[in-house]
Amino acid sequence: MISETDVWVWPKPRTFSWPTPQATLLSPTITIAAPNHTHLSAAVKRYLHLVHTEHHSPLVTPSVNLTPSYDPLQTLFVAVSDLAAPLHHGVNESYTLAIPLSGPANLTAETVWGAMRGLETFSQLVWGDPSRVVVGVYVWDAPLFPHRGIMLDTSRNYYPVEDIVRTIGVMSANKLNLFHWHITDSHSFPPVVPLEPDLAARGSYGPDMQYSPDDVTRIVQFGLEHGVRVLPEIDSPGGFSFSATLLLCFGLLSLSYY
Repeated sequence: MISETDVWVWPKPRTFSWPTPQATLLSPTITIAAPNHTHLSAAVKRYLHLVHTEHHSPLVTPSVNLTPSYDPLQTLFVAVSDLAAPLHHGVNESYTLAIPLSGPANLTAETVWGAMRGLETFSQLVWGDPSRVVVGVYVWDAPLFPHRGIMLDTSRNYYPVEDIVRTIGVMSANKLNLFHWHITDSHSFPPVVPLEPDLAARGSYGPDMQYSPDDVTRIVQFGLEHGVRVLPEIDSPGGFSFSATLLLCFGLLSLSYY
């Protein structure tokens, strides 16, 4: 087992065994063989592109032997036990990743969402130009907390769709799993509701600060492809800033009494 300072996977996995730090080149034709699943297939395509193009350079150069006698890594096999498990609170996100000294790497997970976490870890174990990958490593990981998210308030401050999906992408890289979208409040109503178009027309900050149904669909689907559940919060009508006197039984007692 190597020391914590030698591990550059984020967040730190529960188990990371790398007895002899060694690496080999990543084949320029590497393939990720995974089950056919809409969201997982999108993730596989994304991570293949990432490991080929990012050429990540760690802040601290790892002390790793690049062993020329090892063949380049050609294949990562992905096995998922339950392809139908939905992305809900408490879903199993554990995974096991094994990259042997020679031969293909193997990623196993109970669900698609666990497989996505494993793909993120795999991508972080690839670095340099030409790309190299660690070998002789075993990783087992599972989240400590079922809810790992952030909240974004687009009622008080409008954020363009591109900013939202970029945020979700960063969440995925940090293995967060819930995007709490505080989409409306008393300050503004940016989502367009086709049956009640006046809500956004009169309630948003302007016609260029609204979310169409297609925008919402894109954000939700983008989240699923990144293992992030989008949870919109619709406040109706929202929290209002009433006078403090309403808390005093309509003036029966003065504020100084309290």
